[in-house]
Amino acid sequence: MTDAIELTITDLARSGAGVARDAGGRVIFVPLTAPGDRVRARICSEEKKYALAEAVEVLEPSPGRVEPRCSVFGRCGGCMWQHIPYQKQWTTKLGGVMHALGRVGLKDAPKPDEFPAHDPWNYRNRIQLRGNGDTLGFYARKSHDIVAVDTCPVARQEINAALAGIRTTGSKLVRPYKAEVEVLPDGTVRTVWNAPHGAGGFRQLHDEQNTHLQAWVGRAVPDGSGVVFDLFGGSGNLSRPLAGRAGQVHCVDISIPPDAGAGAPGNMTFHRTAVLRWLIKTRRNPERFIALESAAQNIVIVDPPRIGLAEEMKELLPALAALKVQRVVAVGCDPDSWARDLCKLTRAGWRLTGCAVFDFFPQTPHVECAGVLEKPDSSSY
Repeated sequence: MTDAIELTITDLARSGAGVARDAGGRVIFVPLTAPGDRVRARICSEEKKYALAEAVEVLEPSPGRVEPRCSVFGRCGGCMWQHIPYQKQWTTKLGGVMHALGRVGLKDAPKPDEFPAHDPWNYRNRIQLRGNGDTLGFYARKSHDIVAVDTCPVARQEINAALAGIRTTGSKLVRPYKAEVEVLPDGTVRTVWNAPHGAGGFRQLHDEQNTHLQAWVGRAVPDGSGVVFDLFGGSGNLSRPLAGRAGQVHCVDISIPPDAGAGAPGNMTFHRTAVLRWLIKTRRNPERFIALESAAQNIVIVDPPRIGLAEEMKELLPALAALKVQRVVAVGCDPDSWARDLCKLTRAGWRLTGCAVFDFFPQTPHVECAGVLEKPDSSSY
């Protein structure tokens, strides 16, 4: 084990860690620290140009620190930034998105619309708990040890009110358990026991920010649009509100929940299949979905997993041409993969005309991004 070294934290990385330099000028990332901290830290791993360390002791706390609301902050594997003032959290996220765009050559990207959280606390409508007997809580950082909690300051109050009852039920189980707890849109609390993650269906965990995202995407879809294709659309979170302004809506995802069609508009169709497979079939036979002679504007929404559009990108580009798409709305939960996808589209002739940043995840470094791209010249199809 290496000896501890003293470091002064000078910045906050978009990965969540504090940033320092050792005596040789090498960058050191130290999680759970704040700009202005002087800490004693121990190197955990080393790369060619940087190292990762853990803070052993805060020798002199930054005057910019704030008191975490959670008594188990730092031990629980969830929040990383409860000690960081929210305004600093937001500017770091926003700067990180712009940095990601600049790295892929999109330095002239439009100034993003900004959607910081109105309240950075009690926002999560869903949490995943672990329990064993009377112990109920979350996994510890980098461990499967359970950190017991009585309340979670980033969870909705309805969830916190239900924790005691969940603990009582869980204490009767003979084995360690998992409980996924969710506040449904009607305000009731649902608990799913020992099921695969997301068994109750995927839903954005910050309702207020999700409303902002839906509205922002909606502004990119004009009334009288032809066909909206929602790729990785789940239950239609982004496309369902658009059905009234488009001729048809097609939602494509391999994990569409069985009840997704319940109450869906009549012009909305769900396709439970892998997006890659759907793209391959569609570019070969686009007339299944569009009238090729129609002049109505067709729009694609893409909201892929964290890795972004990997193999799908090579099939997406010809599919956009085959489907006569004039506008793409690209949503992403990882700034780097999202920026890479935008870059590939711009290199294919698409023009980035707008973008936005949404804070769905206060007290963590995670952030949601969205961009609008306009159709290239017809000659590039």
